[in-house]
Amino acid sequence: METKKAKTKVAATVLALAGLLVFSLFSIAGGSLEPSGPPGPTMKTLDEVEPRIPISQADIPLTISTPGSYYLTEDVTAAGTAITVAVDDVTIDLAGFALVGPGSGTNYGIYMSGRSNVEIRNGTVRDFYHGIYEASSSGQDHRVIDVRAVSNGRGGIYLYGKSHLVKDCTASDNGTSATGSVYGIHAGTGSTVTGNTAYYNGYSATGIVVYGIYAANGSTVTGNTAYYNGLSATGTVYGICASGACTVTGNTARSNGNSAGTVYGIRADYGCTVTGNTAYYNGHSATGTVFGIYAGYGCTVTGNTAYYNGHSATGDIVYGIRTYSGCTVTGNTAYYNGVSATGTIYGIRTSTGCTVTGNTAYINADYGIYTGTYCLVDQNTAYGNGTNMYTGTGCQVGLNVAP
Repeated sequence: METKKAKTKVAATVLALAGLLVFSLFSIAGGSLEPSGPPGPTMKTLDEVEPRIPISQADIPLTISTPGSYYLTEDVTAAGTAITVAVDDVTIDLAGFALVGPGSGTNYGIYMSGRSNVEIRNGTVRDFYHGIYEASSSGQDHRVIDVRAVSNGRGGIYLYGKSHLVKDCTASDNGTSATGSVYGIHAGTGSTVTGNTAYYNGYSATGIVVYGIYAANGSTVTGNTAYYNGLSATGTVYGICASGACTVTGNTARSNGNSAGTVYGIRADYGCTVTGNTAYYNGHSATGTVFGIYAGYGCTVTGNTAYYNGHSATGDIVYGIRTYSGCTVTGNTAYYNGVSATGTIYGIRTSTGCTVTGNTAYINADYGIYTGTYCLVDQNTAYGNGTNMYTGTGCQVGLNVAP
């Protein structure tokens, strides 16, 4: 028995010595276990995560000559142009603050000329000649997002050039009593203009033209609202204007050009797709021709609604929807246009070679649906108009409801 216990003790001692030897070998191979100093920082600084450059009142006027990300730290005021962007690839975060101009003179909140890839977002630019301005046709790929451009002398957001994005912005009270052309929002060729609101631009302006929103050729104009632009202006007023080959979808234009001259709620030039828009109460008491929705030649005009345009207008003509040659005009509704107006009133009028199907026009004073020559006219409904339907020479007329 004693011999067995002794053997057990010897075996345990041998195992303990073996374990100590292994631990010692690992310690020698791995070096000392004692730390050489206090632990270093494990998190990156804000500058390492997103290097940004602050802009304060003391920096104004500022010329940005280095690409990068800049942000306002407070509201700032300027006696002239506040920020000039003289380099590409710049982001300016207004951070909820305001750039405030002198309220007179020729100056700019943010000025660019021929720049590329500049983003401006999240704040207010007001009381300059132009709020945000790209001056050159070579400017491109700017993004203006969630900016309020307010009370600027001629334009809120004006981007010449191409391929810009203007999104979720508000342009209001720009160009009040101006003597030249006024723009709430202007975007160059191939731009996307979406989710913006333009109102009270060009109030009492005496210049040639007032635009709530303007987009150049090949642009996409979706989900915008324009109202009360060009009230009491003496020239031509556009709630929303899109040049050729644009997509104009889901916009609303109302009460633009009241007491003005010639008025367009929504205008789309040649080759546009004009779908699901609403234009109403534009051109109340206007002295010139009133268009709820205008589409140039070769457009597709589908599912739009135009009503109460040209109420009490004193010009020669009021149109709910007016399209020109070669258009497809389908599923639109026009009613109550030209109430108490003195000129000739049309709910829907088209020109030569159009396809006019599935539209509804009612209680327009003179004509419900009036087509040009050589049109296809089918499955339309017109009632309660002075003349429910008039079709030009050579039209193919199908089954319509037009008593």
